Amino acid sequence: MFDLQHLPTVALAPDELRSYPLQIYTLGRFSVSRGIEPIRFARKAQHRPLELLKVLVALGGREVATDQLAMAMWPESEGDVAYNAFEITLHRLRKLIGIEKALVLSNGLLTLNNQFCWVDVWTFEQVMGSAEALLNSAQLDPVKLASLSSRVLTLYHGQFLGRETPEPWSISLRERLRSKFLRHLVDVARHWEKIGEHETAIQYYQKGLEADDLAELFYQRLMVCYQQLGRRSEALAVYRRCRATLSLILSISPSPATEAIHRRLIQA
Repeated sequence: MFDLQHLPTVALAPDELRSYPLQIYTLGRFSVSRGIEPIRFARKAQHRPLELLKVLVALGGREVATDQLAMAMWPESEGDVAYNAFEITLHRLRKLIGIEKALVLSNGLLTLNNQFCWVDVWTFEQVMGSAEALLNSAQLDPVKLASLSSRVLTLYHGQFLGRETPEPWSISLRERLRSKFLRHLVDVARHWEKIGEHETAIQYYQKGLEADDLAELFYQRLMVCYQQLGRRSEALAVYRRCRATLSLILSISPSPATEAIHRRLIQA
């Protein structure tokens, strides 16, 4: 069994992060570090420049039109007024982070320079791509898969800007990354199930429930895995948790698929 708590990780080490003068963390929280030391911000005075940085990351971080940024931040303002506010805010952001080359403005397009900036979202998507390719390959190396999955779990501390109220410009990326993360957990867990590593699959399904306790698929597969291991009482406990959670939050009952697994457990 591959224990998620003791897997080798390929997340960037501090020495590697030092090669990036600026590190931007957005998954589960928002934090900016310069040379691996977090930058401390005074909330009120620096709110707008930091929001510009968040919007830039949310819109891809590379060659984002200044009009699009201005519209996202000042939707009620006229074009010229919004653009003037954008220019002032960009100047303040550059001054705030203290790395002039980190932000490149050219031909009306703003870019986070990836030679100077490390962004957790970018690394997360790269690792997810590698994991997906490995899962689809003919020769699947289980150690490499476990290592990539460990890195995914290390990077994904929660939803994009998860501690903040969702804004129109943040919702698309937030939902896309969350969907990718949950799909990864399912795909990897099903792989471990397929080769009989039910204990390892259980760990991934439990991680899935930590991220989304309304997703019945995670309850269903946990019940099946516990049944395969002969741990009927734990499988039934998962069902009871599923029923209670759905009832309390959504006022609904488990789906027919969940109930069918439960009946098989009772009959067994």
